[in-house]
Amino acid sequence: MPNLYPTTGVADADYDAEANGSTATYGKTVQFDFEKHEFIISPTGKMKTVGESDAWGEWCVKALCTERFKYLAYSSDYGEEVDTLMGQSKPHAVIESETRRMVKECLMCDPRTASVDNFSFTWIDDGFIFSCKITNTLGESMTITRTVVK
Repeated sequence: MPNLYPTTGVADADYDAEANGSTATYGKTVQFDFEKHEFIISPTGKMKTVGESDAWGEWCVKALCTERFKYLAYSSDYGEEVDTLMGQSKPHAVIESETRRMVKECLMCDPRTASVDNFSFTWIDDGFIFSCKITNTLGESMTITRTVVK
């Protein structure tokens, strides 16, 4: 199976080690401003890096912001498809259930992710806003929020 993880500071061998039962390696990655769609630059002009659970959090947000099957740089296993639910005439409960499934499928493929739960949904005129709690294998949690519109 092709590698599901971008190589942003963590060697592929680290993920192979996890598959063999050893502890997941968190590594480090360049920090990205998802609102401005650009890398965060330090006052000295260098790209800011984060490590450990912050790097994992960056990966989770990036995976949930990447449309699955759209970019050739990623395998067909990377990203999410929540946007495809919009415009369908399905009850809110069905869309919420499918969103839970798709988000869990997207994030649980990373060996650093222990759980994805505590979903909440707010429906707006042209879509919905969801948030969920994600927990890594170190026991650290964070909440991710995303807006999905038509």
